Amino acid sequence: MYHAGGRVRQSPVEGLTPAPAADLPPLGELLAADPFWRYPARGLAREGAGHLRVRAPAAASAGYLAVVTETGGLISVTESAGRIRAGLARRYGPSLVLLEHDPAPGSGAGMEALDLVRVGADGSPHWSRVWPAPEENPRHAGLERWMAGYGHQIAGRPASWFDRGDGTNR
Repeated sequence: MYHAGGRVRQSPVEGLTPAPAADLPPLGELLAADPFWRYPARGLAREGAGHLRVRAPAAASAGYLAVVTETGGLISVTESAGRIRAGLARRYGPSLVLLEHDPAPGSGAGMEALDLVRVGADGSPHWSRVWPAPEENPRHAGLERWMAGYGHQIAGRPASWFDRGDGTNR
């Protein structure tokens, strides 16, 4: 990818496959909300900052849901996703579901993005897109239902914003 200043490294979350809606838990009570939460970053004595929300599981079989919103600091949530997930899993348990919320990704499209972060056995993070998901994708309808039911609790927008049916989320 290029811009006026030269080559820009492609983000590991560009062109993601949509996540299965079944991997997203029903949301329960808000347990933590910290708009200036500090998270561990690569390297010693480095931290990033983001807006953290943690919700209890609404179903006995589901895990906690943590959402970290990118706030534009020097160290991105994407760069630190593996460490963030590991730290939150120590506190809330291994079945924690982590979502990375980017209120306006650097893609130039000006759209919000919500991504499911999974961590492999080797500790490396892997992302799946939750929203926006392409309408032609078979997972779109399930993700749209989940976002219509819970998206307003994550992104602070009315539920109708997520089920416009015209493929936009602006």
